[in-house]
Amino acid sequence: MKKISIKILVLLILSPLANGKLPFNECKKYGEYIEGQYEKIIENSKRRDVTKEIETLKRTANHFCKREISSKLQNSFTRLQKNGLKNHLDLMVKEARRVSQFRAPKWEISEIERVRKKLGVSNPLNSVELWRLNRNGSRNSQGRKSKCSNIDNRKPPLVEKRNGKIIDKPRNQDSIGWCYAFAAADLIGHKIGKKVSAVDIANSFNEGSLSDIFGSNETSMEGGFTSDAANSALKRGLCLESQLPSDDYKFSTDSNLMKEYQRVEKIYESFRKRTTEAGLVFGRNDLKGTRYRRAVSSFEQDLVCNRIEGEFNVLFPSVNAQSLMTILKRSSSANDFIDNLVAKSCKNRIRNSQNLKFESSGMLTSTNSMVNTINKKLESGDIVGVNYKASSLSNLLDYDEDSRHASIVVARRFNKNTGSCEYLIRNSWGNTRASSYDSRTRSGGGNHWMPEEYLRESMHGVSYVK
Repeated sequence: MKKISIKILVLLILSPLANGKLPFNECKKYGEYIEGQYEKIIENSKRRDVTKEIETLKRTANHFCKREISSKLQNSFTRLQKNGLKNHLDLMVKEARRVSQFRAPKWEISEIERVRKKLGVSNPLNSVELWRLNRNGSRNSQGRKSKCSNIDNRKPPLVEKRNGKIIDKPRNQDSIGWCYAFAAADLIGHKIGKKVSAVDIANSFNEGSLSDIFGSNETSMEGGFTSDAANSALKRGLCLESQLPSDDYKFSTDSNLMKEYQRVEKIYESFRKRTTEAGLVFGRNDLKGTRYRRAVSSFEQDLVCNRIEGEFNVLFPSVNAQSLMTILKRSSSANDFIDNLVAKSCKNRIRNSQNLKFESSGMLTSTNSMVNTINKKLESGDIVGVNYKASSLSNLLDYDEDSRHASIVVARRFNKNTGSCEYLIRNSWGNTRASSYDSRTRSGGGNHWMPEEYLRESMHGVSYVK
């Protein structure tokens, strides 16, 4: 037998495979994505079945990772799948008891039967309890049916109506964390009958915030409160979508709202670098006289050559090359540049002639109270903002704290097939495919029918007109 060199022995001991770690960096450029999905599977397996996620990631790993890594993943998947099934069985027992307050737990009971057969164990619920859960659930469903009349409060400008049919094109915030602003824009637009700019609402909310004061870029100021943002915009005056576009599909197929505004920030930084020079001690000093004028002229020519004006006209329709340069020269930061561009675009603001004011109910409010508010608003012809865990969109059983999101509730219906009262969440992720949502809900086109028994678990706040 040949001796193994010390160097090779050390490599074997320190290798990721030997230490139980999975070297995702060897999965080509998708290593980070695969690792992220793998970590999600680990977390989800602590609560529920992750078989579908495992099968999806298997195909990705087999395609992009080296064979030994895929083999290592396979061994890990076997263990995760079994743990997920065990936890899923426990969860389904709890869910069957919980959802019977709203409807018959037929799906949960079928899941219990499916999983317990895979695990080779007996049903944790005896026949008497199964009968009782179905009976009580059916009774509770019938009791809720009378209070869950079909309502659809979608109307222009949120949607178009053609030949009596609703043509819905939900907004698309894409990768920027301004969901609260898109929700606020829809809530206000529904009241005034005009499509309001979500970008302007986000800009109004961000202006003067701690992040703004401490110099954070506009595009990094993500997250906010729907009602506060709506009230701030109403106080400043409203800007229409036609004056300051928000939906990223209007820009291009290979870009989005975040990237476009990051480009705006970079244009300011580039201009600043071109028209200043390093100070003797620190900072940068403005060029003077002829040097400054030449730098400005050169920068303006570059903008023309790169056809920046055309792109700016999509983001800021009323800003031409001349006004762009004027705004650049008088702006003191990238944020100030964006603020000035917004101000130029939104000269003719709409005043709050209806004296609209928004309120919100949050963590200190009971779920029953929030659901009652949604029902009352829908029954009065209004729509409601809702804060919830976005992870529940793709799987009704998931309530990831890191997935907090804001949308609007625009409709309600009673689902005869499931016995659930359902609420239509109009999301701000564009025309999202139905495959992106939980298969148990007939969702698609950017809208999601959320059963009440799951909305209650996911929801943590509502916003509405006072």
